[in-house]
Amino acid sequence: MTVHLQGTWPGPVILRRGWCRATARPWNDDVPEAYLRVDRGGAGFLAGCATALLSIPGVAGILSPPLLSASRPAWEQAGFLLRERLALLRRELPAPGVPAHPVTLGDEDSLGEALQVDRAAFAGFWRLNLAGLQEALTATPHRALHLCRSPGGTLAGFAITGVGTSLSYLQRLAVDPPHQSQGIGYSLLRAAAAWAHARGASALLLNTPADNHAAAGFYRVSGFQPVGGELAVLGRRS
Repeated sequence: MTVHLQGTWPGPVILRRGWCRATARPWNDDVPEAYLRVDRGGAGFLAGCATALLSIPGVAGILSPPLLSASRPAWEQAGFLLRERLALLRRELPAPGVPAHPVTLGDEDSLGEALQVDRAAFAGFWRLNLAGLQEALTATPHRALHLCRSPGGTLAGFAITGVGTSLSYLQRLAVDPPHQSQGIGYSLLRAAAAWAHARGASALLLNTPADNHAAAGFYRVSGFQPVGGELAVLGRRS
């Protein structure tokens, strides 16, 4: 059966085949690959989604969300291979310390500023586009966008945090390079942890590229410990 695609690329698209359903969007503004999320469907549907997306002019490949090992077999059966490894880290709450910098709450109107910081803070593959930031902000029932501004009022850094039930997730943390090494990342992390704990979360989870030793050191100093198992981004190309 053919996978039917609804929507116009590079906007978000929906892929369907019978009961099966998935969504896709560009990975970011720098990498010409699609980010595929499957709501319902197995290996055969995944393979059909890949075929449909790779037929779109300009789409050079397909990338999965970060996957635990138990979720990988269907993707691998559909021809997806390992692209990136991520470390999964956890810190119990409450976290000690208070922010050393003023940290405020923002809303979706602040995402344009956050996007510019994100582009400056991350290398091309790991940057988010606006759709990615919006997904991070709406991934959980309760969420917060914390902002830290320079004395001149420009955005120096931001953090996106979400709370599900007893667990919270640091979806994104970025500091503009000119403002790095000033403790802003620690202030954002402390504000995010305090916010999550106040909403009933007992632990804060995050993931970071396994080879990003600077980020791993930052989170280790902040009390995060590796969780058993790793996450992986899988990819398939034409």
